[in-house]
Amino acid sequence: MTSPAIPSNFYVQQADGKVLVSWNIVAGATSYQVQRSTDGVTYASIATPATNQYLDTTATLNTLYYYQVASVSSGGTSSACSPAKIVPTAAGIMSLAALRLASQQRADRENSNFVTVPEWNSYINQSAYELYDLLTTVYEDYNMAPVVQFTTDGSQFFDLPNGTNYSSAPAFYKLLGVDIGVAGGTNGWVTLKRFDYIARNRYVFPQITSTAMGIFNMQYRLMGSRIMFIPTPSAAQTVRLWYIPRMASMLADTDILDGVSGWTEYVIVDAAIKALQKEESDVTALMAQKQALIDRINASAMNRDAGAPDTISNTRTRAETWGWGGGTDGAWGGW
Repeated sequence: MTSPAIPSNFYVQQADGKVLVSWNIVAGATSYQVQRSTDGVTYASIATPATNQYLDTTATLNTLYYYQVASVSSGGTSSACSPAKIVPTAAGIMSLAALRLASQQRADRENSNFVTVPEWNSYINQSAYELYDLLTTVYEDYNMAPVVQFTTDGSQFFDLPNGTNYSSAPAFYKLLGVDIGVAGGTNGWVTLKRFDYIARNRYVFPQITSTAMGIFNMQYRLMGSRIMFIPTPSAAQTVRLWYIPRMASMLADTDILDGVSGWTEYVIVDAAIKALQKEESDVTALMAQKQALIDRINASAMNRDAGAPDTISNTRTRAETWGWGGGTDGAWGGW
């Protein structure tokens, strides 16, 4: 007796940390052997279902797996089909590998090599940055970092969080607000406003310092990677920063897109647009879909202060010459 045929149309899908593998029924097969690997070389059999699908509930989250299947009959076991890889993730989260595949499918370029894998990854990251900026703008407190506090020392300039200072607080991206403690304490706070740059020398003659009671209406302004106060704050004043952290870049297939759950469709559509624009294809339909997603985001962001919405505009850039993923001074690299 001969061995059964190799299973065809083998697919892998994942959701909520589980992986579903499926394939066409093979004539004469009495069961199937599902095999799994973490390196694409050494496989282990994890199940022998009698039906043409299997749900793997033992996979580890955010781990790259390779799956293949062979058919079994009384005549023997077939060779395994071509393997397929996937990264199981938690609900509402997608891996870079899954985002790339979805973007390729949306652009109908799954088997095209005109856009390379590194280019797809770059498009996806740029699209994710764009979505993150949109969400952190229309939702006034979206993905807020833990509040950072520091004590003044009589200086006018202080470093913003960069991922290594302030007890390794997340690196700064967008400012939400600045407070100063009353009487040098932390049980009462005064909200500070941003000053117009033209007023930067207002207190030079004579140079006086602000007090904890805010008598001189102390204000702030972002200056590159630092925050500047005017007038110069007295020493031993407690300041706290409310801010949005930078978004981490995705590089490995197992890296995940988190923090934008519910809006990953935006990343998929926008990455497909970028890829099709490279080959000068028509992106009209995708642009309409992207605008519809933007409209939905704006419409759902009705949680601003009624009658007096906050406007988040303080972003760490230099001058007005910035772009996605890198300003003229390189300050935006990787957000």
